[in-house]
Amino acid sequence: MAKILIVDDDLETIKLLESIVKMDGHEPFAIHESRNALKAVETIMPDLVLLDIMMAEINGIAICKLIRSDPKISHTKVIMVSALNDDGTKRDAANAGANQFITKPILPRIFLSQIKDVLEQ
Repeated sequence: MAKILIVDDDLETIKLLESIVKMDGHEPFAIHESRNALKAVETIMPDLVLLDIMMAEINGIAICKLIRSDPKISHTKVIMVSALNDDGTKRDAANAGANQFITKPILPRIFLSQIKDVLEQ
């Protein structure tokens, strides 16, 4: 069982992702204010962060860069989860250090398979 931090400013998305990761036996933690994401990663020390890109305060790309630049948490695996599906956004996510990019809408079985792949990396 992995500790998975969900960072998204949409509460419905958080509920959906929490229920999906619980189905697979993982322990979800969630925050909906992106300004608290870095502190949450440092406090929870999750095995994986599911990180939305489009958020009001700090976008997910910036948060991913902050995670990668902090030696205490830089090893944390990050999956970007976004409604954006363009090559530029995917490239930005990869350049920020994301381990994986998943496009919404979420298909639970595929989503869990992608989480498993990243956790096993």
